[in-house]
Amino acid sequence: MGWNTHAAGLTHRVDNPYPHLRQYVFSRSHGPREAPPNITVTVENPVAVVQRLKTQTSATGIWLCGGGRLASTLIDHIDRLVFKVNPVVFGSGIPLFAAYGYRPRNFHLVASTCYRSGVVFNDYTRH
Repeated sequence: MGWNTHAAGLTHRVDNPYPHLRQYVFSRSHGPREAPPNITVTVENPVAVVQRLKTQTSATGIWLCGGGRLASTLIDHIDRLVFKVNPVVFGSGIPLFAAYGYRPRNFHLVASTCYRSGVVFNDYTRH
C-alpha cells in the first residue's frame, strides 16, 4: 500500500491493518522508523518489489490496498482485481487508477458475491 492508505488507519489507531500478512508501505517521504513492527516502509521501486515477491510468494499471492498512483504503477503486474462495493455514495474519492499514462486493460468477471448488507464483492482476472 502507499503511505496515504496506511496513514488512513493511523487516524483510527490501526497501525497494523493486516497482522497476519507481510506488509509493505511505499513512501518517498516516510522512513522505516515511522512504521510499526512487521511493516516494511520502503522507497524501492514498487515494480521491482512486486517482481521479487512474485518469485517468493506462496499461493496466497500479493494484495494491493488502495492508492490510485501505486495501482497505476503496478497495473501491468496485476493478475486479479477484487472490488468490494459498499451501498454508500460519498460523491467523490480517489480514482482506482491514476490517469497519467493510462491505457485500458481487459479483465474478466469470474465471481460476484452479494451479501445481505448490500456489500458486493466482484472478482476479475486478467484477460
